[in-house]
Amino acid sequence: MMALLNRNSRYTGIILIIVGIVIGVLFFFGMPDQLARSSIRLATPYILGSLAALIASRAGVLNLAIEGKMLLGSFVAVAVLYKTGFNPIVGVLAAMLSGGVLGFIFAVLYLRIRINLVILALALNLFVSNATVFFLRVSFGQFGTLADPSINSLPIIDLPVVSAIPILNRLSGYNLLVYLSWVLVFLVWLMLFRTRFGRHIRAVGQNREAAETVGINVTAVQIFALTISGMLAGMAGAFLSIGVLSQFVTDMTANRGWTAITVSLFAFEQPIAAFLTSLFFGLAESLSFYFQTQLKIDLPPDLLLAIPQIAALSALILMALRIRAAELLKRRNFVAQFGQELNNLRKGVFVGGEQD
Repeated sequence: MMALLNRNSRYTGIILIIVGIVIGVLFFFGMPDQLARSSIRLATPYILGSLAALIASRAGVLNLAIEGKMLLGSFVAVAVLYKTGFNPIVGVLAAMLSGGVLGFIFAVLYLRIRINLVILALALNLFVSNATVFFLRVSFGQFGTLADPSINSLPIIDLPVVSAIPILNRLSGYNLLVYLSWVLVFLVWLMLFRTRFGRHIRAVGQNREAAETVGINVTAVQIFALTISGMLAGMAGAFLSIGVLSQFVTDMTANRGWTAITVSLFAFEQPIAAFLTSLFFGLAESLSFYFQTQLKIDLPPDLLLAIPQIAALSALILMALRIRAAELLKRRNFVAQFGQELNNLRKGVFVGGEQD
C-alpha cells in the first residue's frame, strides 16, 4: 500500500492542500456553528485512534486491537478519578498508561510468542469488553454505567486571541485533548519523517529483511511502536469518558476503534490526511445527532445513527477502487514497457546492452 502512495507522492501534497481548503471552507463558512463545533469535538477520538493505527501500520503491524485499548482507556480514566477524586489530567495519564501496557502485551504476544494477529486482536478486544463489565460490577457495584459527582470531566479552554475573532472562534472552546490531538498530528508527522526512530519505523514497515540487514532491531522497533500506539488509543478512550461525558458506559467506544483503523487506511498512513479524514467522520457522526435534534427529520433513528458506519463503508469502497485503479495503471504500464522491449528486440537492441 505504501508503495502505491510513494509512486504518487508528488500528487499527495496537492491533494491534501485542496482537501484541506475544502474542509476549511466547509467548517468555517458552510455549516451552522453548533454543527461545526460538534464535528470538531467528535473528530478527536478518530484523530487519536487513527494516529495510533498508522504508527503501528508504519511499523508493519495492523493494530486490530485499538478498539479494546480505547475501551480500556475509557474505563481506567473514570475508575481512577472515581477512586481518587484527582484532577482529570491524572485520569488521562492513567488511560495512556493502561493503553501502553496493553499495547506492550499485544506486541509481545504477537511478535515473541507468535500468536495469530487476528485471533489475538479479537481476543483482546473481547477480553477488555468483558473485563470492564466484570470490574464495573465487582469493584464498583454498578451495572452498565459508572457515574459519580466526584468524576470531573476535562475543563473547557478558551484560546485567548482566537476566541475573540468572529470566524476563527470555532477553533476555541474545547477541552485539552481536542487541542492536544491537533498538536499530535504534527508531532507524529515530525517523528515519522524527520527523526531517526521514524526512519527506522518506516524501514521496518516497508522491508523487514532490508531493515535487519542494516542493523535495525526490528522486533524492538515494532514493540515500541505498538506501545506508543496503545498510549494514543488509551488517550482516545479517555476523551470519550472524561472529555465528553465524565462517566463510563459499557462498550462506550461503539466501534470507533475500528473506524479509526479505516481512517488510517483511507489516509494511506499519512498523519495530515488522517486528520482531515477524521474531520469528515466527525462530521458524519455529528450529522447523525443534528438531523434528529435540530432538523427533526422523520427517518428511523437507527438509520440516522448508522451515518458514521455508512461513511466508513463508503471510505473502504473508495479506497479499494483507488488501489484497484493504481494496480490497473501499473499493469498497463508494464504491458507498454513489455511491448517496447519486443520492438527493441526486433530492431536488434538487446535488453541490458547496446546495439552492435
